[in-house]
Amino acid sequence: MIIIFYKIKSILLAIIIIFFSQNFVLAQSKGLDTLFGQLLTIGAADAPKIEVKILLEWSKTGSPAMDILLKRAKIALSDKDYDTALDHLNALTDHAPDFVEGWSLSAVALQQVGKTGLALNRIERTLAIEPRHFYALSGLFVILEDAGLFFEASEVINMIEAIHPHFEKLNTMRQRLEVKTQGQAL
Repeated sequence: MIIIFYKIKSILLAIIIIFFSQNFVLAQSKGLDTLFGQLLTIGAADAPKIEVKILLEWSKTGSPAMDILLKRAKIALSDKDYDTALDHLNALTDHAPDFVEGWSLSAVALQQVGKTGLALNRIERTLAIEPRHFYALSGLFVILEDAGLFFEASEVINMIEAIHPHFEKLNTMRQRLEVKTQGQAL
């Protein structure tokens, strides 16, 4: 648990440094920059459409073989067959190490099977490729919350809001944190 705690702290520090000291690493596509800019200026009603476009950009592998691995991994994830999903995702990340969604989905599968340390590693890799990955950040929030690191979890909420102010999960995340920290200063 101590190792995981220090890993969480180092990942969070790296995220904060990347997030606040750079103008973001180049994304997979220049179109992503435009879409992320739109997230900051549109209303809540239009945000889901932009989010879907971002998810589609993140899902472009650029290779028919990698597309097959991604599709099979997504099917396995939806079937809650995490071992099969991880097999496909490991192959995907081995052959396409800069493909952000392979790492992100791998983190999801690993969180589902309780491998928090490995999930953190995948989240770290996801955010190194795409620091604006609000789903990876929400996964980090869950890990921080579960570890009782409520201040850090609150900081992750702030990061997500700065990227995607209308992210559907933000209110739920805030409410969960509020319940757990009632009467505590963050």
